[in-house]
Amino acid sequence: MEQKAPVFVKIEDYKDITEIMTLVKEKLDQARFLLNKINELKKQEDAELSNWTRELDEVTKRVYEIDRMLLEPEL
Repeated sequence: MEQKAPVFVKIEDYKDITEIMTLVKEKLDQARFLLNKINELKKQEDAELSNWTRELDEVTKRVYEIDRMLLEPEL
C-alpha cells in the first residue's frame, strides 16, 4: 500500500488559498443567482409572447371573418 505523505503549506499561503476559494464560491453563487433571474425573465417573456401570438391569431381570424362577410353576396 502507498502511504500518502502529509503536505505542508505555509500558513500565509493557506490563508490566501482559503480567501481565494471563498471569493470563487461567492462569485459562483452570484452567477447562479443571475442565471436564475435571467431564466425567470425568459419564462415571463415567453408567456407574454404566447399571449401576443394568441391575440394576434384571434384578431386575424376576426378580420378574415369580416372580410368574408363583406365579400359574400347575401341571398
